Amino acid sequence: MRLLSHADAFEVLCLQAADEGRGDVLYGSCLQRARKEGRAFMVGEEFPDVYLEFPLIGEPFLDITVLYGQLEEGTRVDSPVAAGTGATLDWFADVHRQHSNVSFGFELDVKEPQLPAAAIHFQPRAHTDLVRPFCEVAGEPQAADLYLGLAKRMPEGWPLSFFGMFRGRVGAPLRVCGYLAHEEKLRCAESTQHIAETFDAVGFSAYDEAMLAQVSELMAMAPGSVDFQFDIWPDETIGDIFAIDVQYEIAQPSAVQASFAEGPVSRVMNLVEQWGAADGRWKLAADAAFARALPVELDDGTIGKYGLTLMPQWMKVRWTRGKLQPSKLYYLAHAGLTKE
Repeated sequence: MRLLSHADAFEVLCLQAADEGRGDVLYGSCLQRARKEGRAFMVGEEFPDVYLEFPLIGEPFLDITVLYGQLEEGTRVDSPVAAGTGATLDWFADVHRQHSNVSFGFELDVKEPQLPAAAIHFQPRAHTDLVRPFCEVAGEPQAADLYLGLAKRMPEGWPLSFFGMFRGRVGAPLRVCGYLAHEEKLRCAESTQHIAETFDAVGFSAYDEAMLAQVSELMAMAPGSVDFQFDIWPDETIGDIFAIDVQYEIAQPSAVQASFAEGPVSRVMNLVEQWGAADGRWKLAADAAFARALPVELDDGTIGKYGLTLMPQWMKVRWTRGKLQPSKLYYLAHAGLTKE
């Protein structure tokens, strides 16, 4: 077979995610919109990192996050919901040549029949000097002050790493995220008081003792690392939402079934189901795990191997004003020539 285009590979992975009846249960009517609208975002020299996001309780839907690696200047996304992002794409194409560990991308709210403007996502990691120029080229210069100001007052072990701007939501806060240090994860698992002190230092007050207990228990049971998320408003106050991403850290698709059936992932998923933030549909997610290497004919006539993978990556658990909200699960969909 011929080498797949990024767009065609994206569709194949979406179909695999929805195969054997999973589509209706996990994503509802959103899958067709996701396949149609997502194609335009499959640009770049390499297949982007594509995350498929869906709820684990309540009405099913599907949203997409696309994160790019190497881009060429002049790369454009041919979609009205990406309008006005050309300068940002060119800026990132230049910066990524110097800093290969930074990333930029879009978040698509395809659960809405009329898609809003795509949110934009930037991950500077430790390169805080890139935050202000990114925000300026993206047309949101005030976001730099919010992010950098919060970064300075984050407690030790809670470094910020990336942020998202919801261009399609009027008056939306800046969403800021980071990777919790392992030692901090252990301290939070041992002490709700430590979590409360951290929240107070950050300026987050929308919590109660029940929420602290849930956060601590999840930290203790998380199979791997944990990410965190806050919202910050234009007046620099912290919003009433806190979330953590519980990373599954499953190395191979062949290990997914065992981890979901009786391993560390099953324990944390059952806990969240007991709390009422998930139902039994999470068990279907394991069935979508997929890895194939297909022979393809390359431009020079030789044969190469083209890999397609779909892996459950993490569960997002979120609280609003201290109350647990429906959780979500994220797949990573990826494709490209293998190094074999």
